[in-house]
Amino acid sequence: MRRYINSILLLSITGVFLSGVLLFQHYFPDLELGPISCGKGIVNDCIAVGQSDFSSIFGIPLAAIGIVYYLIIAFLMLIADYAKDKYYKTFMIFTALFVLSSLIADIVLGSILLYLGEICMLCISTYAVNILTFLIVYIYIKNNTDIPEIKKILINFVRPKNSDEKAALSLFILFFFFLTFSVFAANNILKVRAEGKTIPQARLADLVKDFYRQKPEAVAFPESRLIVGNKNAPVKIYAFTDFLCSACYKLYESEKFILSKYKNKVQIIYYHYPLDSECNKYMDDQVYKNSCIASRAMEAAADSGVFSEYFYTHFSNYRSYKSKFKEETAFQNIEKTVKSFGLPRQSRLKFLKRFKENNKEHSKSIERDIELAEKYKIEATPTFYIAGRKVVGVPPKEMLDLVIEKELSKK
Repeated sequence: MRRYINSILLLSITGVFLSGVLLFQHYFPDLELGPISCGKGIVNDCIAVGQSDFSSIFGIPLAAIGIVYYLIIAFLMLIADYAKDKYYKTFMIFTALFVLSSLIADIVLGSILLYLGEICMLCISTYAVNILTFLIVYIYIKNNTDIPEIKKILINFVRPKNSDEKAALSLFILFFFFLTFSVFAANNILKVRAEGKTIPQARLADLVKDFYRQKPEAVAFPESRLIVGNKNAPVKIYAFTDFLCSACYKLYESEKFILSKYKNKVQIIYYHYPLDSECNKYMDDQVYKNSCIASRAMEAAADSGVFSEYFYTHFSNYRSYKSKFKEETAFQNIEKTVKSFGLPRQSRLKFLKRFKENNKEHSKSIERDIELAEKYKIEATPTFYIAGRKVVGVPPKEMLDLVIEKELSKK
């Protein structure tokens, strides 16, 4: 019997962990979760699902409900273990009922994933946990009970006759109430913390109005190979950036949210503007040392056909080297990129070859972008254009969200 209980407890703990990650991504979509994030790359399917209209019921995130569900399953197993033989069958039957209801819900949620066109691996992992739990419970019930006994057990638990059965039922009801209260209270704390970082709606409305008060500029953007997102996306963002700029890293966090939420509907095209006098003749010093090297690395990644993957690796590890980036860092990043994304070895070899060559094509591309930036009086990074309107710095992601929503409504 212990093997059944231990297996279900382990699965329940796994479910709590997965639901907890989904809950954090629901409230903090720009949080960098590293190896436990959903999938690899700047486009995160779990963020897209977590920001969709299907992520909550009556304002309560499904992930929070999932935490309650898995903790109840764990509680049932612990009580069954403590009570020994007397309640094994009772709590296994109740666990089966809970898990069966969850599988029905999973069918609905899986259909929603198909409708959204997303592959949320964290969500799918919870479905797998539920299926395995049900199989374990089913095997136990099949080998140890029959239909008449199941009916008798359910009736005795719902209508207890002796004192210990009444105590068990009372304990279960109290635990269910306090557990639900505790999880939803924690959920509200996360919600308040998340809302504390958001911009008031009135302020957002003013920012959007200010944005649209600008007259669109007729900027002729040349072709760039530094692209993230769908090439056929209806909304395109043209960004001048320094790949070591701290503000550009903050913009990356917003870009990750935008690209995940509006999958295939937004494309971001990057242009170099390194704030480094080594390759930018309009700079008097190196604001971000070796950002010219970082730009060359991005060109080499584009040559190798792995720009999007390398870009993600670069900014995912940005905090570890933001002030000490050098050529060796670029080599380490391509190693991490190839390993993390399972890319062919040729991608790494081509990157190293193109990067070490320090070829004239890369220098020309960087110089072309710098001259373009000077032509349009760009002096700070990031500076980007949406619908021909210029944005300098890092606006709130909520403002970008509203602007993109409005631009999509015009298409």
